[in-house]
Amino acid sequence: MSVKSIIICLLGLGILAAVHEIGHFIAARILKIKVYELSIFVGPKLFSWKRKDVEYYIRLIPLGAYVRFSEIDEETGELKDDNPENLINQARWKRLIVSLAGPFMNIVLGIIIFMICFSAFGFLSRRQGIIVPGTQIAATNVEVGDTIVGINDRAILSQMDLSYELDKPANTDTIKLTLRSAKTGEKYDVNLVPEISDQYMLGITHYAQLDENNGWKINEVDPKQNNNNPVLKPGDSVLSVNGVAVSDEAITNVVRESNGEVLTIVLIRDGQEMTLEMRAIKVQSANLRGIYLEDGEGFWECLREAIVFPISFLRLTFDTLAQVFTGKVAAYNVVSGPVGIASVVSDVVDAPKVESSIKVETLVLLAGGISTGLAITNLLPLPGLDGNAIVLTVVEMIRGKKLSRKAEKVINVVGFCVIIGLVIFALVSDIIRLSR
Repeated sequence: MSVKSIIICLLGLGILAAVHEIGHFIAARILKIKVYELSIFVGPKLFSWKRKDVEYYIRLIPLGAYVRFSEIDEETGELKDDNPENLINQARWKRLIVSLAGPFMNIVLGIIIFMICFSAFGFLSRRQGIIVPGTQIAATNVEVGDTIVGINDRAILSQMDLSYELDKPANTDTIKLTLRSAKTGEKYDVNLVPEISDQYMLGITHYAQLDENNGWKINEVDPKQNNNNPVLKPGDSVLSVNGVAVSDEAITNVVRESNGEVLTIVLIRDGQEMTLEMRAIKVQSANLRGIYLEDGEGFWECLREAIVFPISFLRLTFDTLAQVFTGKVAAYNVVSGPVGIASVVSDVVDAPKVESSIKVETLVLLAGGISTGLAITNLLPLPGLDGNAIVLTVVEMIRGKKLSRKAEKVINVVGFCVIIGLVIFALVSDIIRLSR
């Protein structure tokens, strides 16, 4: 993890947190609620000024920000809330709006970030592009320009939804596609039925990009490889198969058409080049789905994509959490803390042989996703988060009076224990992922 990636991560998270607090600040000022201080970042003061009885600070450490709605007693150092203009003494609907303003600003920021990213780097629409002969979609009545709006009765709002839903079924499964005709505007359904055939594969997964050896860096090895006697190992760098370099487009046919015959593999293992022999795995495979999307274009389509992207992000988040509760996904693969975020940023920033433009695009998309994630996290009903204030305010509105101090203390203690537990679990999850 490089110093550069750590700085980028800290600065990015600090800015996202600052925007969140600015949301609370703006809402309070609009509602004429007293604000005593707005601090961007934390720690020692770099700059400060005072305007309209509000103290503004720019601080050194980019680990957050805060808005102070209470006066500080100069003698005791405690907060004083006896001023009727203070937030705590305002009408409940005003307090509710101020609490919601922070997460709302993170959602808005996420939309702006996605908008900038799509405008600068482009994006995919949901419209079918070319129809390639031999694909599953070529056997249907789908036409170029028709918009994909659903897969297996699941609404498709963005390219993120489409990728996620297409990854769910096996490539040998039939899927139902719902589209809107470009000619008539009417919806219709088609089934993409795979043509299944036997093919041979090496039984490995590898990084998409070639490594420093111009080879395939192996991630995982299928235990069925080489007639249940694997010879390749994770970490190997495969250079060629039967004399054909893996960088050659013909490499796919070399493996697929091997018919179970012995293959000669040249690879690098632990810095040493070696030659091994093995047999490929026979698997059932299907012809391609044939879903090739047109590029998105125009301001309004770009804006629409930026708006629905956070919605798709939320749907994916809830689906993933549901898989955790059903045991389909390990919890440590879902929960991530600052260490995990820093690790992801480092993987992008420090990735070798990747163009700078691709790194920037990935980091911008990541920032939009994290901003949306911060909004979700802050809506959790835990002490110190906006969700706690929102829930308590709503309870007050229903009951017509505040909760007792004893009840608030119990809620805060329980919530604090939950937060500590989540922090520890997130840290452990990050460590498990980094050690795998």
